[in-house]
Order: sequence, then C-alpha cells, then structure tokens
Amino acid sequence: MGERRDDAIRRLTGIHEKNRSGGGTEHMERQHERGKMTARERIASLLDPETFSELGSSVNTTGSRIDGRESDAPCDGAVVGTGRIEGRQVAVYASDFTVLGGSIGTQHGLKFVKVMEMAAAWGIPMIWLLDSSGGRLGYRDVPMAGIDWWFALESRFSGMIPQINVLLGPCIAGQAYCPTLCDFLLMSRGTAHLWLGGPRMTQAATSEKIGDDVGGADYHMIYSGTCDVVGENDAQTIQKTRDLMRYLPANWRERPPIRKTSDSPHREVDGLSAVVPDAYDQVYDMHRVIQALVDDGAYYEIKDEYARQIITCFCHFNGHVTGVVACNPEAPGSVVEINACDKYYRFLQVLDAYAIPLVTLVDTPARVPGESQEALGLIRHLGKILDLYATATIPKISVVLRQAHADAGGILLGGVKDMGVDLAYAWPLARFSVEASTLDYREAFVCPMDEDAYPGYLDRAREAVDVFEAAQSWTAQVVDEIIPPKETRKRIIEALELTRNKKDTVPARAKLRGTGPT
Repeated sequence: MGERRDDAIRRLTGIHEKNRSGGGTEHMERQHERGKMTARERIASLLDPETFSELGSSVNTTGSRIDGRESDAPCDGAVVGTGRIEGRQVAVYASDFTVLGGSIGTQHGLKFVKVMEMAAAWGIPMIWLLDSSGGRLGYRDVPMAGIDWWFALESRFSGMIPQINVLLGPCIAGQAYCPTLCDFLLMSRGTAHLWLGGPRMTQAATSEKIGDDVGGADYHMIYSGTCDVVGENDAQTIQKTRDLMRYLPANWRERPPIRKTSDSPHREVDGLSAVVPDAYDQVYDMHRVIQALVDDGAYYEIKDEYARQIITCFCHFNGHVTGVVACNPEAPGSVVEINACDKYYRFLQVLDAYAIPLVTLVDTPARVPGESQEALGLIRHLGKILDLYATATIPKISVVLRQAHADAGGILLGGVKDMGVDLAYAWPLARFSVEASTLDYREAFVCPMDEDAYPGYLDRAREAVDVFEAAQSWTAQVVDEIIPPKETRKRIIEALELTRNKKDTVPARAKLRGTGPT
C-alpha cells in the first residue's frame, strides 16, 4: 500500500518538475533573450512570496495534431491558480509562451474559464498575464478553444470582480477582444502587441503595409486609448499591477483597503495659490494641484498619455481610495473632445462599479469644438457622460478652481450642482458661464441682425458670472460653499466622510441598464 502511494507521489513530483521547465530549456532561454520572463517567473513576481497555489497542474495535451505528429504541452500552456498581493487573495492566469507559443487549446481555454468562474464565485480579483500567439491551429479539438466562453464570462462578471489584463507579449485576432473587456489593460513597452490583424496578417489580406509600432504599448496608449498603463518591461509592468491593486476592492460588495497615512486630514495647502494663476488665460499643470491635495502626494494615473487635457487617477484622501477627474489647462485642447470623453466615461464606469467616490477638479478652458469633432459624434459622447454622471450612485464632490464653461465640459465635470453633485465647492476666483466663445456672432449669421440684438441677447450666454453673484441666490444651486484654496483638501475629506454611507436616490430602473447614448 505504501509503495503504490510512493509511486503516485513520484509521478506527481515528476509532473511538477516538468511543468517548471515549461516548453523546455531552449524555449525558456529564447524567452529570456526576447527580454521576457517565463509564465512562472511572472507569477512569482506578481504575487507575495510562497503564496501561489496552482490549479490544474496535471493537465497536458498530447497527440491531438491533425497531421498525427506527437505534441507535448505541459499545463496545456496555461498556468492558473490563486495567490496573494499584499496579503489579499487574487486569482491568476498566465499563458506560457514556451509551450506551443502560449496558444489556446481546448484544455488551456477551459482552465481559464474555471478559474474565472471560481474568482467570481469567491469574490476575488482576476489577473491575466497574457503572452500568446492566439488560437492553436492544426489541432483536432480546437475550433474556438472556448475563447467565445471567455468573452461571455468577462462581460457577465464585469463590475463584479476587478479584471486586470497584463499584456506582456502578443495578443492577436479574436483574442484581442479579451483585454478590451477587462477593467484595466497594462502593457509592456518592450514586448506587448495587441492587434486584430498584425503587420503580416494585414499585408497578406489587404496588401497594406503597416509599421511594426502599430499595436504596441505606446500606440495603444497615445492613439487608440486602449491601454491604461505602460511599463518598460515585464518587471515594471507587473509592479505597476501590484500598485494598482492597492486602489481596488476585492469585489463590488467590498470597499478598497484603507491605507495608513501620517498626512493629516486637517492639513492646509498653502501653496495652491502659487500653482494656479489669477489670470484665467494662463495655463498651469493640474498634476501639481492633485499632488498637493492627496495623501502624501501619491496618485496612480490612468491613461496618462491619452487625451492629456483631462486627468483620471486614483489616490487616497485620509487613507480612503478616491477617483479624481480633473481638467489640465496645460495640455492643448478641451475636455469636450471625443477622446477625453471616452477616457472620462470609462474611468467613471469603473468608479461606479466598485463604489469608489469621485472628486472632480474643474477649470475648463475657453474652447469651442470644431466641425471635425461634431462630425465624429461629439454630442453623443457628451451625452454618454451626462447619462452616467447623473445615474452614478457613488459620492460625487466637485471643486471649481477658476472657471466652469458649460460648453467646455463644466457640466460634465460636476461644475454645477444639479447634475447630481453631492457637495460642490468653488474658490473665490471662480466664475461660470454657459459658453466660452469669444466670437462676434454678428459675423457668424448670414441674415442681417439688429445692433442691439448682440449685446442684448447673444452675448448674455457667455457672460461670466462671478462665484459670489452665483452664491447670493441659493436657488441657483451652482455651489454649496465658497472656500479658500488652502482649505480644499480639508473640505474634500469632510465631504467624503459625510457621503461615505450615501444611499442611492436614483429611481430604480426596471432593467439593469438604461438606454443612454452610445
């Protein structure tokens, strides 16, 4: 009886030893030559030491090639299991590029499906370490390999548990949908590529030649906006994943972890007046304002190189995780441009899904959108934010620093009270107007206009209303209080504490989703 047990244990030990070698020494060395870690090295880098608990380690696909040749795929190229990040439980999936190029076979696909279902049932985040050549072609049982199942689960569990995709190699064709369905996509600058059709596939199908940089981390950060965070290599990208986890709850029912800080909630910020110029047409970097306000000056920015006229970031106020959306007057353009709308909308979706409060810092530039933006559906994109902001049930705090022009995004950022802002503050310098244009409207109309029509009516829409004038009438409901700049941090923290147990006042909808603009 003991001998049989010993033989079984030796067999299991042999499987584990073989798994540690992945697709073999040659393939592992090639992986390192490309500047990439192996799947198990990545998992070890992501998780706290000695916390990884593997599932499905004995899975292997052999002899399923259409041409009859033998194949050997330890773990079927998918290493899955659970572990801890800073003591918190997570589920992990890592594709092993040393095993058949990390391609997705049936067992590979099902291993991910099972661990994803477990993560959702247990209420723990799901993290992908993706480095895959896509579907496993030339095998009998791999028509779709269950990847359609992946899409369904990602969508069904969206907003229930955080889903973080860390792309460290190629991701091609149909599999490229997977990162876009996650909450966050982090990419390694050196090795990650995301394509529906890569350079060779595109050229073969259409004869169009596209650059090798298309689909890379910088491309998807700067141009497409698909990427949320870029790291220089595997190690840095994985570390940024660990950092991101500090701002996310385990699931939608829980709150993010509270961070210990020595930064006093009563701290006054005396330097803000020096950062923000008095002159409305002078630019400044809003990052400096955020850094001055948040705990210990630390924040985690999302899509930092995409639509730079608006800033989206996580931070802590008195130890509590908060999302910040802010105009950045230093960057060219306006908050109302389509890319900025998409960036804001996506971030607000995540905040609302995981009950993370929103603080908006408003200082909209005097900018009117042009014909190109109108033709691309700017109004639809603005409408999406209006719909989501009004129906989001999270605490919403706004601070107007200098100016809030309605047509430049002042309403979208909570610059006026009735959009659903819980508490709206404004600095004494603040002013409000319906629109920001300085155009002489008499030149814009074909038909003649009476001279008195221009000052009497048309100019009124853009007349800047001083914050004190707005605050004289409580029924105007523009701001709740005018505050000195140095009290901004203290007031934000007070507001967040007051609204922490906020109850949903939005009437319950008959269905899960409304029909807002798309």
